[in-house]
Amino acid sequence: MVSSKYELEFILHAKDSSAKIIKSSLAEFGDNLAVDCVDDVKECHNYKVNMVTEDPTLVFDLCSQFGRIRSVKVQQSP
Repeated sequence: MVSSKYELEFILHAKDSSAKIIKSSLAEFGDNLAVDCVDDVKECHNYKVNMVTEDPTLVFDLCSQFGRIRSVKVQQSP
């Protein structure tokens, strides 16, 4: 059985976290992981997350512990 991979892109509003913490928490769940601040202020609360994973539900469950997830895009990876 060949497992499907999915490309995820979403905004994570995580008031009490950092890009480094989010990235290290998600690293084992996918590839091509990027976590970037989208705020134009000194203290970042909104992070754009891009990654490829086999289990989007697991990623979203983990991220929901950090804060609110918005602007979700999920596409099956070629």
